[in-house]
Amino acid sequence: MPSGFPHVLAPADLTARRHAHVAAFLASRSLDAEWLSDLMRERVGEGLLMLTSSPVHGLANPTSDLDFIRIQEAEIDGPRISTKIFENGHHLEVVSFSRAELASNLDELHRLAGLPAEETVSGFRAWDKQREPRRKQTERIVNGIALDGSAPYLDWLPPLSRVWSRASVQTAVEQAVHCVLAEAAGEARGRVGYAYNVLLHLMDALLSHHGDVYTTRKWYALRWTRLVAEGGWHDDRLQAVASDVERLRKGVGAALRPAAAGEPLAGAFAALALDAVRATGTAETVTVRAELTGSVQPFLAGSALLMGSGNGVVLPGVGAERDLPLTGPAVGLDELAGLDAKSAASLLRALRAGAAALRIGYPVTEAGR
Repeated sequence: MPSGFPHVLAPADLTARRHAHVAAFLASRSLDAEWLSDLMRERVGEGLLMLTSSPVHGLANPTSDLDFIRIQEAEIDGPRISTKIFENGHHLEVVSFSRAELASNLDELHRLAGLPAEETVSGFRAWDKQREPRRKQTERIVNGIALDGSAPYLDWLPPLSRVWSRASVQTAVEQAVHCVLAEAAGEARGRVGYAYNVLLHLMDALLSHHGDVYTTRKWYALRWTRLVAEGGWHDDRLQAVASDVERLRKGVGAALRPAAAGEPLAGAFAALALDAVRATGTAETVTVRAELTGSVQPFLAGSALLMGSGNGVVLPGVGAERDLPLTGPAVGLDELAGLDAKSAASLLRALRAGAAALRIGYPVTEAGR
């Protein structure tokens, strides 16, 4: 489990900053906190009411909604939908959860944060199929500000930060693998799209690692710009990764020029993802392998039809599972560049069709035991 508070501000200072954001947002709408509390109590009943999302993070604009989460004592069954309230020209939404199910979720968040990285990510990705509140709502609750200015669940920010950071790191690694495969297969433009995804998810991973956790993707770049301007990196290693993110971000668009089609790109992004894995303390090494998620069906001579979840793809030169690259022993992330164009293209097509999936590993080295 992480030790210490992840944010550069102490809990009380972070709460005060977020309360100031909320107060400024409400004032801009000519809304009174006490009036809001009475209105919501009348419409949806008693319970702990928290304002969440962009107003808390100081990112709200004139079109932002007022999103609330309410925690009640009585149990609730089944999936939730938001209650929409329109009052005096304001659009308010509130979704309710029971205190018992929230307690179970927070315990699970703590458990996932203490597991090996692969298990943390697996639990994170399965969360929404099994639990209420869902991932997004759990994040909103931990970051939520009550209308009295308190942050009732901010103590859960350390495990939240670790779980969210690890999930974003893994997504960045997966996108780096796709970038390497696309470049090896000769895709001059596809590799650039994957490179942008590496950058975005590493931004989110570093933000989350530093206690700035917010699941709405449209705010990644703005929050990142704010963090870079403020500084406050935990150590020099993380600052170096952040500097590399900025350096590559500023130059990645140039790779779309026709003259740059033959210039290497993917290696730098794979190396950046590996540096982030190490700097965030996720692991010291990363391994990659592919696993078929569907079946291999005979097709024309010299090719096979791979069937995924509702999709299929014809792969020339693949006659059996063993013919698909990376389905054997796992290899290091830095070893992927050795794939030939045909193998890289076959694997990339299988991944895009959902007929294969990447398995990312974080083996424990002797130094990490």
